[in-house]
Amino acid sequence: MSRVALIGENSVEYIETLIDIWNKGDCAVLLDWRIPFQISVEMMLEAEVRLCYVQEKYYETFIGLNSNISFVSFKTDPIIAALLPSYIYDKYINRYCSDEAVVIYSSGTTGKARGIILSHYAINTNADAIIDYMRPTTEDCIYIAKTLSHSSTLTGELLVALKAKAKLVIAPTIVPPRYVLNNINKFGVTIACLNPTLLLMLADEYERTQYGISSLAAIYVSGSILSDKIYREAHTAFYDIPIYNAYGLSEAAPRVTAQTFGCCKGNSVGKPIKDVEIAIVDENGKLVPNGVRGIIQVKTPSMFSGYVTGNEKHASLCQGWLNTGDIGFWDEFDELHIVGRVDDVIICDAHKIYPTDVEKLILENPSISDCTVSRCTVNGTEMIGCLYVSNRDCVTEIVHGIKDRLAQYEIPKKYLRTEVIPHNNRGKVDRKAVVDILSD
Repeated sequence: MSRVALIGENSVEYIETLIDIWNKGDCAVLLDWRIPFQISVEMMLEAEVRLCYVQEKYYETFIGLNSNISFVSFKTDPIIAALLPSYIYDKYINRYCSDEAVVIYSSGTTGKARGIILSHYAINTNADAIIDYMRPTTEDCIYIAKTLSHSSTLTGELLVALKAKAKLVIAPTIVPPRYVLNNINKFGVTIACLNPTLLLMLADEYERTQYGISSLAAIYVSGSILSDKIYREAHTAFYDIPIYNAYGLSEAAPRVTAQTFGCCKGNSVGKPIKDVEIAIVDENGKLVPNGVRGIIQVKTPSMFSGYVTGNEKHASLCQGWLNTGDIGFWDEFDELHIVGRVDDVIICDAHKIYPTDVEKLILENPSISDCTVSRCTVNGTEMIGCLYVSNRDCVTEIVHGIKDRLAQYEIPKKYLRTEVIPHNNRGKVDRKAVVDILSD
C-alpha cells in the first residue's frame, strides 16, 4: 500500500482517479486544490507521498517544486454540472477492511492542519449509517456543492450515492447561488448537502428570486455551527423544504449525529446515528446532567486510525472514546446542541466566556448579517473583540442590545465593521485571521 495524493476540482475524472487509486490497493491523500501549492507539497512530504495525480490545469505549478514526488496530470472535460455516469458506479467496490483508504487534512483553524487517516471500514460504515437515516433511493438525486477533499462530501455524499445507486450531480463549487438553484431545478435534485455559509447564500438568493426547485425534498447542513439567525432565515426562505442539521468531525469519518424526520425540534444537531454513542462530560470525565454544558466524547465504529504525525490534540476523558474538543449539551428532547470549541472558550478573570453566546445576542440586530467574537490584543492589553458585518456602523446599537443581558466581562471592548467574516476553505470561521484583524 502506498499513499497517493490527489489534487483537483470536483469532476467525473477526479472521482474516477480516486476509485482507481483504491482499486490498486493504495490510499488517497486528498488535498484541496485551493491550498497554496508549496503547503500542499509540505503535506505530501509529511504523508510520505511519492506520487501525486493533479488536474492538468494545475500541473505546471507543481513541476519543479519537489523532485521526490512524481506528478502525473489527469485531464478533465470542461467542468460543468453533470450527472455521474453509470460506469463510475460499476468501478466502485465496497470495502470494509482496515487498510487505509484516505488521508483527510483538517481545517487547521487553530493551528497547523493535520492529516487524518481513515480506513475503508471507517468511511464505509459511516456511509452506511448515513444511508440508514437519509434513506436515499435510486430515484433520488444528490447535489455536491462542496469540494470532495472534505470528509463530509466524500463520505456523506459521494459514497452514499455510490452505495445507494442514487443519482449524483457533480458541479463546480465556487459559483453564484443562482447557479446552484438553477441546477437543482435542471437535474431534479432531491437532496442538497450544504454548510451554513452556503445555506445562507442560497436562502438569500431564493427569497429575492423564486426558482423552480419543487423536486428538492431535503437539505442537510453540516460543517460548522448553524447560528440561530441562519436557522431562522433558511426555514423562512425554504418554508416547505425540511432542513436537517447534522454534526461530525473528520476523525469520526465524519458523521456523528443528525436531525431526521421526527427528530428536529429546533436548532439542534439531532441524535446519534446508528452505532454511535455520545457522552458529555466535565473536565474530569464525569457525566453532566441534561442541559449542562460539557465536552463531547464520541464512540463510533468509524473511528479514525490516527494522524499522519503527532497525537490526538485533546486527550480522551472517557477511556476508549474520542474527545472531540467540542462543547455541547443535551436538551429536553435528548437532542444534541453544539456550543463551540474548547479552544475558542475565553477565560476572563476566572470566568468562562462562550463566544457563541455573545454572537447569538449580537445577531439579533437585523442590521447585522454576521459576526464573530474573539480574544484580541490592543495596545498590549488582552480583551474581547467583535468583528461584524453590516452596511453601517452599529456599535452603539450592539452595546445597547447586550449590556443588560450579559455579564460585564462578556461584553466586547473592541468592535470592527467588515465586509465579510474570514472563513477557511471548509466554510469555518478562520479564528487566527479574526484575531489578527482585531488586534493591533
